[in-house]
Amino acid sequence: SNDPLARQRFGAVRDARLHYARLDVSIPPGHREGRIEWPDKTEADPARHFTVADSELYSGPAPWLAAIDDQQPPGGEDVVLFVPGYNTTHARAVYRTAQIAEDFDAPQPIIAYSWPSAGMPGRYVYDRDSVIFARDGLEELLRNLTRGDDRRVTIVAHSMGSQLVMETLRQISIAGDRQTLSQVSAVALLSPDIDEDVFLAQARRIDPFPQPFVLMVSARDRVLELAAWLVGRPSRLGSIEDPGRLAGLPVTVVDLTGLGEGGLPGGHSTAFTAPAAIALIRDMAPAD
Repeated sequence: SNDPLARQRFGAVRDARLHYARLDVSIPPGHREGRIEWPDKTEADPARHFTVADSELYSGPAPWLAAIDDQQPPGGEDVVLFVPGYNTTHARAVYRTAQIAEDFDAPQPIIAYSWPSAGMPGRYVYDRDSVIFARDGLEELLRNLTRGDDRRVTIVAHSMGSQLVMETLRQISIAGDRQTLSQVSAVALLSPDIDEDVFLAQARRIDPFPQPFVLMVSARDRVLELAAWLVGRPSRLGSIEDPGRLAGLPVTVVDLTGLGEGGLPGGHSTAFTAPAAIALIRDMAPAD
């Protein structure tokens, strides 16, 4: 393929070192909201497919942060950090980030934390272990993003990426790093693949607790049904049956059950594939 992501150097292999890169993704003119127009196996055509138009790998965080600042709109300092979920290859993480940036009309830079998912449906346990492995890298990234200036970070996590975010915020809080936590301006967990009891325990240790904090759930999430079966529990947080269990937490629960699936089966990606859900989330975004 002539798509650089087809020759990606990042994948399921766990690397203790963070790598910082910029990828410019071309969106085809006929792009349909909520979709990723995947390149063909033999050829990527910018007129029809998502393609990487340009890329750069940086030597470390300093030149990468400078590149982010160059992309900021006038007077802007916020960034969005997207943490993908289970069964997400590096290519899928990159293209999903580009799709979110396009469909949600995000004016600020969007960053993907691409953790080492196996990218295979049968490697659920491997991905759960990779979440534990990836906590320190996400902590390092958040500290780099918030160090030394007024940059604020909105975190958007999907599926198992929500577990990674909660674990990382918890360990930042336990370390006493209130400065980093105070610069997390909002958190949205989409279809969070977290045990409800674990989420409650995690939330109790996070201080200050980011605000606003939104959970987007669906009773029709078939992927979370399978995850619950695998771990021997009746449900996961993303398909919570009794939101009253979260009473006392400063959390907003948004039920996406009736908003369709955006053409994808299972209801696990409704938040960023169903046009009605995309419109709802855009309406929730604060005005500039």
